[in-house]
This record gives sequence, C-alpha cells and structure tokens, in this order.
Amino acid sequence: MVVSLDIRTDAVSHIAFCIFDIQTTMTPSLAKYINRLSPTAAVPERDGVMIEKVFKHSPAKEGGLKKFDFVLEIDGKRVFNADDAHLILDRAAIGEALSIKVLRDDTEIALEVKPEDLSPRLKQIRQERLKRKRSKSKQ
Repeated sequence: MVVSLDIRTDAVSHIAFCIFDIQTTMTPSLAKYINRLSPTAAVPERDGVMIEKVFKHSPAKEGGLKKFDFVLEIDGKRVFNADDAHLILDRAAIGEALSIKVLRDDTEIALEVKPEDLSPRLKQIRQERLKRKRSKSKQ
C-alpha cells in the first residue's frame, strides 16, 4: 500500500502500513521506454507488478523486497496488476505476516513481510520536518 501523508496537515489518507512502497503495472513496451530514457535503469521487459521504490525502515525493506522486484503472488494469490496487489494488501491484517513471491533477476524468491501500523512514525516524521523548517527560518 502506498501511504499518502499531507505534510501541511495531519491527514493520512490510508491506514498506514507499507508493504510495497511504490508499485506499478509494468508492460514490456513501458519497460523499453523507461530503459531508453534512462541508461542506468534496468527495468525487466515483462508484464507484471514491479516495485519501483522501497523506503528505508519499512516492512517491505525489512522483508527483503527490492526495487525492480516483480510481484508474482501475495498470500498465495496470483497478482497480475497493481490493482490486484492493492486489493490483497488492503485486506491484510497489521502484524500478520504475508507470504510474497517475487521474481528477481529471473529467479523466484519467497519472502515474508509483516504489515505494521506506520501512522505514529509518519506523524513523528512530520513533526521533525516542521521543527527543521522552523529552525531554518530562524537562522
């Protein structure tokens, strides 16, 4: 689940538990286009749900997920697009481990990720950012 935090307010748009931090439905033609635009990109040219970013200290990172992993299954359910992944993740219980099968470098890997409530951490990050902003404006 991608969690959206409005820095100007305390609004968190979803219950905050990150499994995948940023994901997209990838196609071979989209991957080719991305790889042409950025020579350093190494997006596999295949269909599926690709993880674009994994945030530090997130359940995704702790569970071993990496950028450019392609999600094949979540909790035994096949994932064909980002909507499939979101549907499964939205129903996941905080604290209960999910099995996630990914394809990384043409190898299937089974991982376990435990969703956690990140709302308190997001609030703390917001407060730290506001503090830094205030201290910079006083200088």
